[in-house]
Amino acid sequence: MAEHEVTCGYTEEVSMARFVYISIGGVVSCIGFVCNLILLYLFTFRQLANSPPQLYPAILAFLDALLCFFFLMIFVVDVNMIYNKSEYLFLLFHRYIIITFCTAKLVQFLIPYLLMLGTLERYTWIDNKHNKMAILQPKYRPFTLGGLLLGAIMLRVPSALALRVTEFPKCPDFFRTLAVDVEEWAQESTLYMVYDVYGIACLQTFCPFLCLTVLNLVIVNKLAKLDCPQMPIKELKTSPTKRKRSRVLSSLRINKLQVTSTVKNAINTMVAIVSTYLISNTLHIILTLLEVTKASVLVDDEDPYKASHVYTLLGDGVSLLYMISSAIRVLIYTYCNPAIRHQLFSFFNLRKDRKDSDQSRIIIASPLLIEGQLSNSV
Repeated sequence: MAEHEVTCGYTEEVSMARFVYISIGGVVSCIGFVCNLILLYLFTFRQLANSPPQLYPAILAFLDALLCFFFLMIFVVDVNMIYNKSEYLFLLFHRYIIITFCTAKLVQFLIPYLLMLGTLERYTWIDNKHNKMAILQPKYRPFTLGGLLLGAIMLRVPSALALRVTEFPKCPDFFRTLAVDVEEWAQESTLYMVYDVYGIACLQTFCPFLCLTVLNLVIVNKLAKLDCPQMPIKELKTSPTKRKRSRVLSSLRINKLQVTSTVKNAINTMVAIVSTYLISNTLHIILTLLEVTKASVLVDDEDPYKASHVYTLLGDGVSLLYMISSAIRVLIYTYCNPAIRHQLFSFFNLRKDRKDSDQSRIIIASPLLIEGQLSNSV
């Protein structure tokens, strides 16, 4: 047993069932990759005047496209090379796996924080604070994104440096002669193990889960209050000035309802997107807890250098859920946001609903414009 552990690299079983569902996932990831590139184009080159700023959704669409692409490069290639016994794919896979895996982990780290920024930005719009928070001003958003990217890279660099491709030339199984392994200094360092196992897991999994859950609950509560019926303004039968002011207030109330309706579409879209992420992250949390506690169900009883069926299924489940949540973004946008639905139908030259088209042209009245109209009328 000990000799086998030394001479052969880490591996996983690839049954026909696994080959089939990973291959189906590969088709879904291809569709998701294309759809997210279309969303990136719309958010970048099509102005949605009736919605909050689209910079964060655009970056999120780009990250989603990358995640779908990396699913193909990592899981689909890995399963196909083992199931089909392709030596060429096996050698090619281990040439790019380190950089691809580390970049995929970086993207996976960035997505929940982009979701938090987008959720916070949309909350400030329904709470009418977007003109007061400097971090949400257009000139500061690139610095926010740059700081987030730089911080994420710095956090993921140690994990990237700790990985290597190890050769096992004496292994009788060709498809175990190469394997991704951890450097000796990382295995012997208690500080690194605490950082990688507990620190990264907390920053990437637990903290975003809690923050996004709280933000979603706050937004849902705020939307519930906005949905409450508002008391109509009674027509004042006194002086002409007061009647004129009443008409202006009534007009402004209509504008406010339009603002609420259009902005709420963007809010509902973000809530739906965050909800799909939370579902994916729930399974990831379960797997992370099993890994941190070094549960015996994750290791094969006969070969400790081989993943158990439970570990393989959980790992595939987490990756599939993350990929699917990224791939179906376009469906969420199409269903929840009439403005984006109008742009998508226009992009594909499809017949669109007139109501969606009219709603996509509604312009949000800013608080300054409302105050100006009110002062001019009086």
